[in-house]
Amino acid sequence: MNKTYTENKTLTLFMVASFFNGFIFSLGAIQDIVAKKALHAADWQIMLLTMLWPVSSFFSIWWGKILENSRNKSPYFWIVAIFGRLILIIVLFISNVNSLILILGIMYSFNSLFVPLQNALLQANFKPKSIGSVFGYSVCIANSISMVIVFVAGKLLDFDESFFRYIFFFIGIAGFLGTFIMTFINMKNSNHLIKEHSKLKINDLLFSPVLRTIEVLKTNKDFAIFERNFFIYGLGFIVVLPVIPKFLVEDLQMTYTLTFLAKGILAQLGIIILSPILGKISSNRDPNQFTGYIFFALAFYPITLLLASLVNNHTFAIVLIFVAYLIFGIAMSGVVISWNISSIHFAGKEDASMYQAVHLTLTGIRGIIAPLLGYFVMTFIGIQAVFAIASGFLFLASYLSFNQFKIIRERNG
Repeated sequence: MNKTYTENKTLTLFMVASFFNGFIFSLGAIQDIVAKKALHAADWQIMLLTMLWPVSSFFSIWWGKILENSRNKSPYFWIVAIFGRLILIIVLFISNVNSLILILGIMYSFNSLFVPLQNALLQANFKPKSIGSVFGYSVCIANSISMVIVFVAGKLLDFDESFFRYIFFFIGIAGFLGTFIMTFINMKNSNHLIKEHSKLKINDLLFSPVLRTIEVLKTNKDFAIFERNFFIYGLGFIVVLPVIPKFLVEDLQMTYTLTFLAKGILAQLGIIILSPILGKISSNRDPNQFTGYIFFALAFYPITLLLASLVNNHTFAIVLIFVAYLIFGIAMSGVVISWNISSIHFAGKEDASMYQAVHLTLTGIRGIIAPLLGYFVMTFIGIQAVFAIASGFLFLASYLSFNQFKIIRERNG
């Protein structure tokens, strides 16, 4: 790939930042288990915890509107660095799960600015054909670091679970450094993406993002259909999240080490190995076709969890948990890439940060629906029903994605 000087400089800083941002990636594997085991969270509190990240994504349309009207987006990484990363150091002083939920809620709210910013950076500084490959390698680096952090965290917490405070503190410092590095990346060639009126009034800031979201979905039908299918996938992915801590910690009595081996190490292997390959493939494939395959593969993750919940042999159940998370990692290597950069494909010459903000906002909406659905189905029907519903959503999302790919291919001849 014949890179310009700007691409080379951006690539270096972006990969170094990915190293430190990998620490933040580890949160997803440990936060719910820490809440359940160390802070004795109730099932409804775990449900709230699983809602934080997707629901906070709703703020993205406001961040996206601000970025769409900003000529220099790089300084916004400072906001993420402080409020979306460094705030984790406060966990050092907490004593209950409600405090943890509050801190993570603030962190994820400001983290919803990060992905639109990252997309704007990739769109501005890299050729379209190289974006998938660049992002794939960054995911590989970040998840490799995450895997190490999760492994160490499991060992430390099995020794003394009160160490979770120091682990969160360390993750906050490292995450701050990763995002701080990104403030040094200039986003070139972005002036043609700036709207004519770059100064926003308060009323515009409050209401125009909602209207802009509706406008994007109405005028770009292909993007709207892609988002519909991704929404259905998201229901299948998120609906199981409130169930996992109860299933692994209470039902199977898994230790921190075993739980993190499944959720944080085996789940990362597929992402680490396949992300660079799938990143390159995604750049040369229609997003609907690409997601059709990965949604189909991911459907076997809740199916395997369902089997684990049905077997009577404890050892065999643990083995099935490991298999489930291997499947999860393989499929999620594609999901992570598509989730983060497919909006660039649909944005075309428009500002990708706003398209990604729309994508994140829809994540927020399903983040309200899916955890509640998972919690109530688990409470009134059972864990197995949640796993069955999740696989049904994922198979449906796969079918609709392939169908849309077929429609577009026939339309384009």
